[in-house]
Amino acid sequence: MNSGIDGLPGPVFAPVVEVDDLRHHFEDGTSIRTGDIRLEVYPGECVVLIGPNGSGKSTILNHILGLSKPFGGTVLTLGKPSHLLEDNHRAHIAAVVQNPDDQLIGPTLKDDVAFLPVNLGIARGDVARLVESSLRRFGLWESGDRVIHALSVGERRRLALAGALVLCDGEGFGPKLIVLDEPFAALDPVGRKTLTELMLDMRARHGTAIILTTHYLQAVPDIADRVYLLGQGGRILRAGAPFEVLPTVPVWGSESASDAPWFALRMELASRGADLGTDLDVARLADLIEEWVLKSVGASDQRVGGSRAGSEMPCPARIGPVPKSVRTTRTP
Repeated sequence: MNSGIDGLPGPVFAPVVEVDDLRHHFEDGTSIRTGDIRLEVYPGECVVLIGPNGSGKSTILNHILGLSKPFGGTVLTLGKPSHLLEDNHRAHIAAVVQNPDDQLIGPTLKDDVAFLPVNLGIARGDVARLVESSLRRFGLWESGDRVIHALSVGERRRLALAGALVLCDGEGFGPKLIVLDEPFAALDPVGRKTLTELMLDMRARHGTAIILTTHYLQAVPDIADRVYLLGQGGRILRAGAPFEVLPTVPVWGSESASDAPWFALRMELASRGADLGTDLDVARLADLIEEWVLKSVGASDQRVGGSRAGSEMPCPARIGPVPKSVRTTRTP
């Protein structure tokens, strides 16, 4: 079992989510079955479900949220059969569904974000603070008095996130579990960065468990402890760390083909022990990139900058620009 982040090793806690051989039948006669690979999410962990459209990712999340009853198998959320969750359990779960319009309620942005804390009986002063904090986080505070129907698709997505995650700044009543269905969809780079930082912060400060689906694979190495790859029919084909699972995915989700070389490099660096979320020594990073380039052209006996008759050694710069997620520090 992979560890959660700093100080939160998964095995010493009971799992927040357990899915074992889930079977679900649809009205049209089709079905999904996750199979014999058990899905678990521990406190402080982030688990990501990936797979093609129609592979059952959203259906699994609906079961975790208790919105569906399994035809077979087991789904436990917060230690309870998910379809039997009561309101006192649901109060510890924050969720964003795939279509934000399905969960926008209030006439204005402020009203919508206030809905959850007000209905939980949180004091008025705390509600105002939480609403402002959440709207500011997602760049919506200045638009707080606007009516929802005037928002763009991207703004609606950010509002859904602000409303669902409004308790993340609350002391003593933050969520134990966050469930997100395609949360990066329709977000601009600033919005994706904001969401990523919030997830990392919730795990570090509160030990919050997170499970999400996404086609935006570029974000996965930065946030995931484990990745589950689903195939058609809902079967879990593979599970493991991002650098173990993502290189086996034949299609790079929503990324263009030009992203694939850099994506492969990131996975190779991770497999060699590089922590892509912290600073890397320049010399160490250079050595890792050199090894990867040599391996990728089948020239492990050559050094970068050398030459071999009849072959051209690729320049590392052709791999593509290095994203900010890999930060380097100069050595004296």
